[in-house]
Amino acid sequence: MSDLLRIFNYDGLLYPAWLVLSVVVLAVFLAEIFARAPGAVRISTGELLARLRGRRSDDMMRHIPAGLRLLGLFLLLMALAGPMRGYHVRKDRANVIDIMLCLDVSGSMRQEDFKINGQARDRLFVAREAARKFINIHREGQDVRFGLDRIGLILFAGLAWTQCPLTLDYDILERELDNANIAADRKQGTAIGSALGLAVRRLSQSETESKVVVLLSDGVNNRGELDPIDAARLAKEYGIRVYTIGAGSVEEVVVRRGFFPVRTEAIDEETLKEIAALTGGRYYLATDTEALLRAYEEIGALETSEIEMGDYYEARVEFMPYMLAGALALLASVFSRRLWFEILP
Repeated sequence: MSDLLRIFNYDGLLYPAWLVLSVVVLAVFLAEIFARAPGAVRISTGELLARLRGRRSDDMMRHIPAGLRLLGLFLLLMALAGPMRGYHVRKDRANVIDIMLCLDVSGSMRQEDFKINGQARDRLFVAREAARKFINIHREGQDVRFGLDRIGLILFAGLAWTQCPLTLDYDILERELDNANIAADRKQGTAIGSALGLAVRRLSQSETESKVVVLLSDGVNNRGELDPIDAARLAKEYGIRVYTIGAGSVEEVVVRRGFFPVRTEAIDEETLKEIAALTGGRYYLATDTEALLRAYEEIGALETSEIEMGDYYEARVEFMPYMLAGALALLASVFSRRLWFEILP
């Protein structure tokens, strides 16, 4: 019995307006029950009612065909209303954002001037954790591997390369983020213009209307053939908004690696600010862990609130059980009337 009832479970109705007609069906049913046919004598043509005792039982049995007809019509209306199973809301991906994260992995990103829980951490480690939080902001749900927006990852040092193309599979994206390490010596330097140019090229191939680049660097553009400002102008032509994050120090710092002092470059704030201003984005200065995490969170909040999301619904329309049950109820109504309650004028 429970398995039978489970067939008629549903999560929503596709065309609920059809159920308005159930009021009409109920009205006809009540009119039939209380109506008296003048000049007509109702007799039973079957042997079953001959055995029944009492007028009350006869009256109740007389309404069986009408009751079956009411049930059959109501089930047919339910079938027309389109009962759905597995109903849940999904985001319309035509109205969401394509995002490229550009992450600096040059040698200066190994500088341990950030802290997490009181423990010194290098800039790259903290940048990865901040990017991970940004990714999770865009997830469909806590335990869902897929996201609302397509996100890709570009790494750059002296060169720029695509670590992960645009994807909705955030588990793969996070795995590639974990594999982001300081570039080898042959790739040393900071090619901000190349990274931004590569991001623009990837996003220019997308059909999504909203396109965003989040670029993090801790140094000055000193490699690559493409100037960062020229890359920003190119992004503007394609309608790509660029958010820039300066991670580290605004002044040159001398640190000791082994026995040798090394001078680290300061953030090129002017260039990063100009890139953001040209493309309608924002510049964030992150000199500590909290500021870096907050920068990614603010960017994530800005993008999710500025874009209007559309919804669509995934479900299976299970009208057939209702249609079959309704047809059987109507047939039972006809046969019960013919066999038991034939009306003779």
